[in-house]
Amino acid sequence: MKTLVLGLDGLDDDLWGLPRGDVVQYHGRLETFYTTFPSFMCTLTGMRYKQTGFAPHRVFRNHTFIWDRLGDMRQTYINIPPTYPAELVNGSFICGFMGSRLNSNSVCPPPLVEDLRRDVDYRFTEELDKPLALEGRWDDFYESCMGLMEMRTRAIKYLAERDQSELLYAVYTASDECLHQRVEGRLGEKRIREMKRVLLENVNDVVEALQPETTILFSDHGFNLQGYHGTKDPETRWGTWALRTDLDHVPPR
Repeated sequence: MKTLVLGLDGLDDDLWGLPRGDVVQYHGRLETFYTTFPSFMCTLTGMRYKQTGFAPHRVFRNHTFIWDRLGDMRQTYINIPPTYPAELVNGSFICGFMGSRLNSNSVCPPPLVEDLRRDVDYRFTEELDKPLALEGRWDDFYESCMGLMEMRTRAIKYLAERDQSELLYAVYTASDECLHQRVEGRLGEKRIREMKRVLLENVNDVVEALQPETTILFSDHGFNLQGYHGTKDPETRWGTWALRTDLDHVPPR
C-alpha cells in the first residue's frame, strides 16, 4: 500500500497539541478543510440517493470524488458515510453507518465485510451506538463510541497488512458521533477531550504499524481531498505532493 488516507471527522488544531501529537505533525503541513453538503436526507430517511433521487452533495457542490478521479488504480474505502453509497471500484468499498440495513448494496465486493467481521469483529456504527443514542443512554453511548474507534483501528491495520491496493481510505466515524452529541449538550468537554486523546492513540497505533514508505494523509469530511495533513519522513514527501498534483483540480466553489 502506497498511500493511506485517514478521515478524522471533527479534526481541529488542538488535536496536535495532545500527548504524542508530534507523530502526526512530523514533516507535515495543515491545509484548510472543506466539508460536503450535509447528509440530513440520508440520516432522516436511512436511504441512499439512488433510492431517494436526492443527491445534493454531488449536484450542489459539483464534487468530483477521489474514487472517480483515480480510475483504474487499485483502491479500498472503508467506513464511508452513507451520503456516498458503495460504488464499484478496482478494489473494495464499504459504505458507512447505515450499511447494515443496505446489506450487499453497501459493500463492493460483499464478501469483504464478512472477512472483517470474522477476523476483527467489524461492525457498522448503526449496530453499536445508534440504539443507545435513541434511548438516551449517553454513558453507554460514549463507551460504545470508544469501542467503535478501537475496532476501526483493528480493521484499518488488518486491511493495511493484507490489502494490495495502492490507496486505502478509512474514516473514523466515532469522533464525529461524539462531536454531534457535544453540540446537543449531551457530552461534556471532559469526555470530548478524552475522545480526542483516544483518537490520537489509535491514529498513532495505525501509523506505527505501517511500512516506512507509506504516505499518510489526514482529511476531515470531504472526499474530494481538497484539505489534508501529510505526514511521515522527508523521503516519502514526494508521495504526498504527487497525490495532490493528481487530485487538486476540483472546480472552485
